Amino acid sequence: MTEQDQLFQTDTFSPSEYIRERLKGVKTGDESRKLRALRSEMNALNTASQETLKNNVFRNYQQFIDASKEISHLEREIYEMSHNLQEQKRVIENLIMMTGDDKSSIHTVSSHSTTTSNTNPIQILMQKMEGIGGILNNMSSNEKVILHGEMDQFDMETKKTTGKCMLILLSHKLIIGNINAAGKYVMDSTLTLNSVAPVNVKDRESGAANAGKVLKLLIFPESRCYLCESARIRKLWFDELEQAKREILHETSLVRQATIKGKRQTVKERAIEREHVIAEKSFQEVEEEDEEEKNDNDLMWLSELPAELDDCIAHRDLEQAVELIHEWKQCSTKDAVIDVQLQMRENQIVQLLSEDVSRPGAIHGGPRAMKKARTLLTQLGRGTYATDVYLRRRSAIQRTAMRDVTVSEEPISYVRQLCAIYSNAVNDISNEYRSMPQYYCQVLQWCSYELSTLLTLIRRHVIEVAPAIAVLAYTWKYVMTTMDELTAIGVHLNFEVNRLLGIPLEKSLQSNFENIIEAVKMRISEEKWRPYVLDSESALNRLVEELSDVGINVEWAISANDETKSSLNVSQNVVHFAKIAHTLSKDLAPLRLSPVQAMSEIYADELWKTFLEHLSNNIRDGSVFAYSTTFILTQVLPVCDRLLYGEEGELTRLIEEYPKLAPYADESDDENGITKEDEEVAHV
Repeated sequence: MTEQDQLFQTDTFSPSEYIRERLKGVKTGDESRKLRALRSEMNALNTASQETLKNNVFRNYQQFIDASKEISHLEREIYEMSHNLQEQKRVIENLIMMTGDDKSSIHTVSSHSTTTSNTNPIQILMQKMEGIGGILNNMSSNEKVILHGEMDQFDMETKKTTGKCMLILLSHKLIIGNINAAGKYVMDSTLTLNSVAPVNVKDRESGAANAGKVLKLLIFPESRCYLCESARIRKLWFDELEQAKREILHETSLVRQATIKGKRQTVKERAIEREHVIAEKSFQEVEEEDEEEKNDNDLMWLSELPAELDDCIAHRDLEQAVELIHEWKQCSTKDAVIDVQLQMRENQIVQLLSEDVSRPGAIHGGPRAMKKARTLLTQLGRGTYATDVYLRRRSAIQRTAMRDVTVSEEPISYVRQLCAIYSNAVNDISNEYRSMPQYYCQVLQWCSYELSTLLTLIRRHVIEVAPAIAVLAYTWKYVMTTMDELTAIGVHLNFEVNRLLGIPLEKSLQSNFENIIEAVKMRISEEKWRPYVLDSESALNRLVEELSDVGINVEWAISANDETKSSLNVSQNVVHFAKIAHTLSKDLAPLRLSPVQAMSEIYADELWKTFLEHLSNNIRDGSVFAYSTTFILTQVLPVCDRLLYGEEGELTRLIEEYPKLAPYADESDDENGITKEDEEVAHV
């Protein structure tokens, strides 16, 4: 290090004092020439320092490579030591097994084992194959023999073997040797692994015995096939070839990245130095000094960047390609021709990433498999486009999942499965975009579109097939439960459900109620006001328990006549109406918060008004009518009212419209004046 270099590195160095010292004794008028000479000298020092820094970077990288070679060498030695230990273990096990045999046999095994364990694999290969001594002896420290073995060369056309051969896999090469007439292998070809590509395809045309044993290698411009001893050995060769090729690509990538960083390092250092110089000199002077050199270095780096991007694209190293695109966009130096080439590469990268997101194979990896490509697209400023492609791919996944749900005879199960698929997808996407509010609009639009698809399937396969009102009620319940769960995470789409399911729900409910009211009117026209006689006493008990389970008490109406113990003093049509009214109220209750709320209440009122009018117009003497009317007004009507309206009492108020029925609605000890004499008359 010179005295001048030491002067620049001292803490007390002042650029202004240094320049003033250099200009002492200069004649008037020579200052400009002296300053230009000083600037040339400083430029030379700057160039030298940059070269020194670059050499230091490459020296450090060389040390890293040397360290990697040493590690590889140690791994090879560890492998050999492990092999020797295994051999010794085998010898000991043989000795233990041969206990009791004669000493000569023990000596033979021991001698053979010692010879095998002390033999170097490289020496064995040299003995087996001629012409490989120069290659194996001149291997670098980071190269090793990975795999070797004897195989039969296989003809794909004739499906027969054509001769013996030996393959030796090194870290960077593949050696192939053919057997000669003397029975010894002779090296035939040495191939770099970059020109060899193993094919992982079973040759089923070779028969079941050889289908998994054929190792196919693409060696430009031809292909060769080798028949291994077993499928396991074939897989071992394929895996080791792939691993060796990956290690070569990784090493090449490290060299390329170090080269790029070395070239870009000078730009960063120059920017730091420029900040220090600005503090002492004017901005215009610094620009004049630095502009020319900066442009030259940046243009040199930009001219090599398209080739680097092509290499990254060829090896599918898209993360590195995106990083290089960022560096290009941050570079202040521009060249129209180079910019056009780089823009073409950027479009190609965007296309590759889009294919990774939208290709059908992305479904098998699940949504997480698409996240990497989506993140890289976002880094390139295509966040909206990446989100759109990703959501379209998720839509395809949704279609596939919903298509797999079978439309069975249980429509509620079908609705439940569809709602679960939709809810899981929305939850998943909402969690992914929780930290990216700028894409909420797209996510909400996607949720609305997928909800429309879900409701279309439910409408087509459940609502429009004229199911029972209970099916409609539970369908609405499960859909709204799903919507409430999504509302809790910020996705509020209840209005879409009301808009898309309202009209189909009304039509289906109307069709069902028309059938119900028609059946009720038909039974009303057939009413004879006779006691309900069941087949047996057990059948009567089952009916009483069935009504009691839903809160309707009918035990008080059981006949007291010994001859008709299995009968009720209630008309059969009245019992049937009680079941229909209770079922209708229970089914309409979940629909009170739906778009068909008003229609549900109208239908309930119409049903009860029809039957109450029937009772009011047919008042007569006799216990059957009295018991039946009292049963309807005091037991069935209140239960249905509570089911449908809660404690509001909307249906109970309907009795006020029929004053003739008021005496039967008043519960008393005499069961509304129903005397034993009337009951006996009714039984006659």
